[in-house]
Amino acid sequence: MSCSDKILRWNVVGLQGALLSHFLDPIYLKSITLGYLYSHGHLTRAVCCRLARDGEAFNKMCSLSPFPLSHHLTKESSVNWSFPDQHSVEVLDGTKGKVDGTKLAMSRVSKSNLFCLFRSLCQRSGRTELLSLPSYAQAKMSAVSFQQAKQQFFQALSAHGYGAWIGKPLEEKIQYFCPYCSHMSFEYFPPPYLFCQNGHQ
Repeated sequence: MSCSDKILRWNVVGLQGALLSHFLDPIYLKSITLGYLYSHGHLTRAVCCRLARDGEAFNKMCSLSPFPLSHHLTKESSVNWSFPDQHSVEVLDGTKGKVDGTKLAMSRVSKSNLFCLFRSLCQRSGRTELLSLPSYAQAKMSAVSFQQAKQQFFQALSAHGYGAWIGKPLEEKIQYFCPYCSHMSFEYFPPPYLFCQNGHQ
């Protein structure tokens, strides 16, 4: 899917994603800055207005959030930071999703690291029902309200003639949390052949 498709989805279901929707209400973009090939009309249509033409497209569960747009130069680098880590900025190669440098290490915002942080949050919050879910996919699917809003978004795409949302292959979605060493399994085989980074089955 294109970047504008993903931004359109964020403007409907929120930026927080399925995991954080267990703890937060939907979070929406406040503004967006574009690189080259900027067209205000094309951009607004791509990231929000193509689904806004039908007032009945969404119910109260699912809303469409507009925001201001601006134009700027573009770079391959991607930078992420968080409020608790104000002095720790991670620079990524946006074309690879890896930390910028010779080793191309895994990013702290990778699915594996984010799932580990999610489980840590569940533990601190006493959410034992979420800790009992062994896989990244199961934790996401258990966010019922988010999944319902996402399905409504997919239905709206189809109803407007934009086709079906293309997802990743199943083997890239199903990742399990190792109970022995707190690592995610990166190699996927049909159960019970699941292995974590340290070789635990």
